[in-house]
Parts: sequence; structure tokens; C-alpha cells
Amino acid sequence: MASVDEVREELLRSLDRSEEWLNGLRNIPGLAISDAEIDEQVHALRGQRGRAQSSLLNVGLLGRQSSGKSFLISGLQKGLRYLRFERPDGSIGKQYTGILPSSPTATTACPSTVRPIHADSGVHATGRGLLRVRFSGRPQGEWVEIGNDLAPDVVAAYGAADGNRANRQPDHYDLEVEQIELLIENAPLPAKFFDLPGAESPNPVHEQIMRHAWAEADCFIFVTQGIATLTAGELELMTDLYNHHLQSGKPVLWVLTGIDRADQLGNDNREAWRSAQETNDAYLRERFLAPDRTGAAFIGEGFLPVSPAWEAQADLDESQGDARAAARNRSESRMDALRGRLGELIENGTGQYHLGKIANEAYRLVRTRHRHVTDVLASHQVSVEHLKTEAGRLKRRLRTTENIRTELVDQLNRDIRDIRPQFAQLKGLFREELKEVIDSGNLGAEHLADIKVRQTRLFTEWMTAEQGPAGLWSARLEELDTQARTLLRSALGDQHDTRLVAETPIEPGELLTSLDERRRYNVYDVLQNSAAAVTVLSALGSVGSGALMASLSLSALTGGVALAGLAALAVTQGLKARKSVLDHARAQRTDQLDQEAEKAGDDFAAAIEAQVQALADAVADAVTEHRQRLRDTLLQIEERIKQPDIAASLELVALLEPVERAGRAISDDLSDLSA
Repeated sequence: MASVDEVREELLRSLDRSEEWLNGLRNIPGLAISDAEIDEQVHALRGQRGRAQSSLLNVGLLGRQSSGKSFLISGLQKGLRYLRFERPDGSIGKQYTGILPSSPTATTACPSTVRPIHADSGVHATGRGLLRVRFSGRPQGEWVEIGNDLAPDVVAAYGAADGNRANRQPDHYDLEVEQIELLIENAPLPAKFFDLPGAESPNPVHEQIMRHAWAEADCFIFVTQGIATLTAGELELMTDLYNHHLQSGKPVLWVLTGIDRADQLGNDNREAWRSAQETNDAYLRERFLAPDRTGAAFIGEGFLPVSPAWEAQADLDESQGDARAAARNRSESRMDALRGRLGELIENGTGQYHLGKIANEAYRLVRTRHRHVTDVLASHQVSVEHLKTEAGRLKRRLRTTENIRTELVDQLNRDIRDIRPQFAQLKGLFREELKEVIDSGNLGAEHLADIKVRQTRLFTEWMTAEQGPAGLWSARLEELDTQARTLLRSALGDQHDTRLVAETPIEPGELLTSLDERRRYNVYDVLQNSAAAVTVLSALGSVGSGALMASLSLSALTGGVALAGLAALAVTQGLKARKSVLDHARAQRTDQLDQEAEKAGDDFAAAIEAQVQALADAVADAVTEHRQRLRDTLLQIEERIKQPDIAASLELVALLEPVERAGRAISDDLSDLSA
């Protein structure tokens, strides 16, 4: 198997050939392609080239407020600087500055992203990088560039909870920030980092951005401080992450950061952070490792202790010629070990996956333009006496494609089965397997988390069993994809009709993977409207090379109600009634299982409906593209009928034949890379 670097080099060569081929289409008579159209597609190819060179891993950083996520990102991308300076009173001051604002208090006010870009991208992003901001109330997706290599207090003014708005540009004083992004050059890791505030964000836009980040992330880093052990407050986020891991398979890296601040020796003559590491690792095993070893992949190697601060000190030591101190601080920081684990993820799959996605985007772009060249070439290869016959056939073909989407939607709606009876079984399963667990504890935070973990395992096993809802729907979705492609071949194929505008081959799964990023997010949002807080992304199977995803949120269903009920009853009935209060709360929690099973059924039905809609939309896109090809070719024929210049057509055919062959070869190479 080729390495990531080898695949990337091959992709870059194909992208260069694609750009050269597109530029070669300028001013070819008969193609009727404007320079603006080619410029737009060349720009898209260059963007894909930049992504292939810079970002092969999406990493979501999670942890409680002030856990050190922003500080860690700055360190991982070598954007952390340690300064020593003399104060007016002669004492020595120390300060760290990074890519993102960081402080001992709650820092991140909104979701933040740090994205690497290549030096030849055309974007000036040196030093601490180019800051871009999205404001509330602006057109969706609009980024406003603030500036490059800005002072830390300016970045904090836009992205930190305690940032001083007076340091913003004057016309931004009163604007609410939805998201910030820093583009950086010369990053040591080809990774995009999401620095996410806690899931308790009151801003619904922040919540939506975080859901997208959870879906887009290839892996997660859970960050906690080495100066203290895990708290009950962190357990809820860890449990949500466990739910997500169980149903998506995404790896989690556990990081104990700030060990430089917990370096003092304890009674056992060991650094304090080592005790925190052991306690946290034991906590992971106790909470998430089942007797059958379920959860082992989630826990992985446990917490890796790191210190971005020590590595930043090593950089300063090195610049001042103290090689011994630099080597010691760099080794003890263990930052290279964390980068190594992220690098392994890139080499073991995510790098190939991201390069394949880029190749697929370039393939679709080149393929669309190549089809246009093929259609023009075919229309000029038809003899003059056959032109009117071909025109009539094209008009008939246009009429037959008008109602294909309606026919498909009606057919798919008839195929959707009522899944409610299956989720009635889930009610009984929850009660049978969980009542004993509910009745064995005090419904405190850790007991509720234990219930949630066990319920997630139970739910996932039931859903993904061969005869479970997810297993059955995956098989059915594969059948629907096949039916959709058959219907398209029947409607768009021309092997028994006109030989112009050849049938567009559609590979298995392509209908669902061909939607652009914006539309995939819209489908994702539909699913999340019925879910809550941090969601679980479930891989329910795949068709060919395309992963078919549906989102179900079990975290939205579990916990909270019983604990709240217990607190309310305790207030009204007093401590003497504690036992009866607890019994009542346990009964409430058991009764809630039925509601949770019904809610899971609602979410799954929404997922099915959204996938069917996505499939129908993809078919509609294919029909729209094919109809446009038919119209363009019909226009070419009508022009030839008006001016039947055989010599001009022969000249154009001679010119286009090598262009068509080159485009076909590039499309084939990109298709191979995207497989």
C-alpha cells in the first residue's frame, strides 16, 4: 500500500495536470466556455491542492473550561512562545503567547479553529496566523478577515470570554462573534484543530457549530489538567464522548496537560502529576471498560502527560545557546510523543481518507467539464444529414427526464417501513437490563453516568445487530441506492436512442457522496433538530465507497430527569423521607426508559427520512446536470443545421479529439485516487 506522502504526490501531479488541461480549454471555438468559468474551476483546483498539502486530519479538542485546550493547540502547531523579561523592579517576568488566547480563567468564548495552509496558497498567514471571524447577523458562511500576526490582546478581543472589545476594529465593537479561525503557515502537523467550548454553551449557533465539528472530526483529544484529578463535571462530557466513539469508531487521545505546574514531589517521592495520571487512568477503566473488554479501544493507552510550556521553554533555551537545558525540557514535555500519535492516525487511515475526498472533488469537477467536451465533439462528428434526426431524439430525451425525481420520491416513500414495532422491543430491553442498575445506586452524578454508559452499550449492540434497525436499514439503503442508479440509467441512458450525450456512469454510493459540504450539513441539521446537546454520529453502513451516515443522540435521552426529581422531592419532603424519595426517583428513572426508547424511534425515523431525501436530491442533481448537457448539445446541433459547415466541424473534431483523450485520462487517474 502506498504511503500518505506517495499518494499526496500523485494527487498533486494529477491536480497540476487538471489545471493545465482546464486552461487549455480557453478560446477553443465551439466549446463556449468563458474565461470566468475556467478561472473559477482553476481556483477550486488550487484550493484542493492547498488542502492536500496542509490538512489531513481533523481533531476536536474537548475538556472543561480552562482545561488548557487553546494552550495545547498553540503548542502542537509550534505557535507557543515563552518570554523572559526584566521588570522595572529588577525581577524576572515570564509570559507565554500562543496562536489562540489562553489564561487560567475561562478563555474560549466561541468555537475556534486553527487550520494549516500551504505557503504557496496565496494567503498571507505568517507568525501567529491570519485571524478570520464570523459575526452573528451576517450572511451565513461569511468570514471577515481581521488581520495577520495580530497582537494576542487583539485575538482575545474577538475570541476570549474576558477579551477587551476596545481592542477590536471600531466597527466590530458591538458585534457578537459566532466563530473564529486562524490560518497558519509552516505548521508541523497537517491537522485542523477545533477548540470547542463546553457543551453548555447558551448560544444555539455555537451549539450548531460544535455539532458540525463533532461530525467533521476524525478523532478527539480529551484534555484535563495535571494539577488535579478528573471531576464529576468532566464525567458527563466523557460519557457523551464514549457514546460518540461507540457508534462512530472515532479514536480518542487522552491528554494530561500542564504537568509543569504539578511537578512538585509528593509523599511518595513522585511528581504530583503522576498520581493524577494513575488516578485518571483507573477512573477510565472503572467507568468505561466492560468485563468483555468493550471500551478498551475508547480508553486506548490512557492519559499521556505533556507540557507545552516546557517545550516552549526549550525553544527559548535553544535560541540562547543552552543546548542541555533545551534537550531536557523538550524531552520532558513529551509533545513530540503526542504529535507522533496524531501522525500515526494520519498514516493509518485518515490521511488516505482526506486525500481520497480531495481527489473525488477534483474528479467530479474535471468529469463535468470533460463531459461537455465529449458532447461537443460528438455533436460535430454527426453527419449533416443526420442532424435533424438527432435533434428530435434529444427533444424526446428532455421530455422523459422531467418527472424522474417525483417518481423516485414516491417509490422511496412506499419503501419506508414502519419501524415503531422494533422500538417497542427496545422498551422491554431497557427495563429488563437497566432496572437493576438503576435500583442499585443513589442517582448521583456518577451513578447516572454509569446508567448512561450501560444504556449506550445496550442500545448500540441492539441497533447494529444483524436484525437490528441499523443493520436492516443499511441493507435496505444499499438496495435503494441500486434502485436509484437503475432508474437513472433507464431515464438518462441512450444506448437505444441518440448516440449523443452518453449515459453518465454512476458508481455505487456516489449519489449520496456527491452532495456538496453545505447540503450535507443541511441534512445533518435536520437530524439534529430532534436531538439535543452533543450528538452521536452513527455509521449505519456503507454502499460501495460511500459511507452512509445517520445521527442518533442517546445522550439527549438519558440522565437528568431522575436527579432533578430527587432534588425537588428532597426539598418538599425533608431528610426523613430520603429513602422513599430515592425509591420514587428510581421509579421515575425506570419509567423514563420508555420515553427514551420512543425518542430513539423518533430520531431513527428522522434519520431514515433525511437519508431518503438526500438520495432523492442527489438523483435530482444528476438529472439536472444531464438535462443541461442535453440542452447544450441540442443548441450545438441547431447551430450546425443553420450553418452546415463541414470543414469547420472537421477542424474542430481534430482539435477536440486529443483534448477529450487527455481529459479522460486525468478523470480516470483522479477516480483511481478517490477509490
